[in-house]
Amino acid sequence: MFNDRVFVLETKRQLVHLLLGLTISFAVYYLMPLIGHLILIPLFIAPVSLYIVPKKWPDLRIANHLIIHFERDGDALNCPFRGSIWYCIGIVPPILFLPTNVACAVIAVLSVGDSTSTWFGKFFGRIRLGEKSLEGFLAFFVFGSLSVLLFVQNYQLALIFGFVGAILEFFTLVDDNFFVPVGLTALYPVLNIIAPNLIL
Repeated sequence: MFNDRVFVLETKRQLVHLLLGLTISFAVYYLMPLIGHLILIPLFIAPVSLYIVPKKWPDLRIANHLIIHFERDGDALNCPFRGSIWYCIGIVPPILFLPTNVACAVIAVLSVGDSTSTWFGKFFGRIRLGEKSLEGFLAFFVFGSLSVLLFVQNYQLALIFGFVGAILEFFTLVDDNFFVPVGLTALYPVLNIIAPNLIL
């Protein structure tokens, strides 16, 4: 049986993660051809602001509202907005180093795959693998792969990104919001070398 408070909190968190991530993906897709790497300016400002504001102005109403309604208890006390900070940092490499549509696919995989895997794994995961679950892994693979197709019409690349993204999320060494996009960014040029026909 679910803890109602945890269920509501995680559902809100993951829904925001998914929708905001897709919004960023489409913003990059449509704005990058117009303004180039100026699209990165908000991604540099946001993590600095998210780190400084709760420390400098702890009584700021909007920050406290977000912390109360969207942050897990541990993060709320120790490092508010930790996941968002890592997210902003993590999506910079794909935007810098990948073709725009592929960069957007990486951001979509992270946003859709990570949010669905966390939600399904936490509340419907029955086959536990350490702190993770098989159900969460499969959710990342399925929904992450589908999200790639929003930007790249290549089923093989979609399946590869979904599967590798799920593995990276499962075995993350830092924060999955950083590890997944950076790992997929590193994977793409490798695929370009060893299987160029696969990703055309």
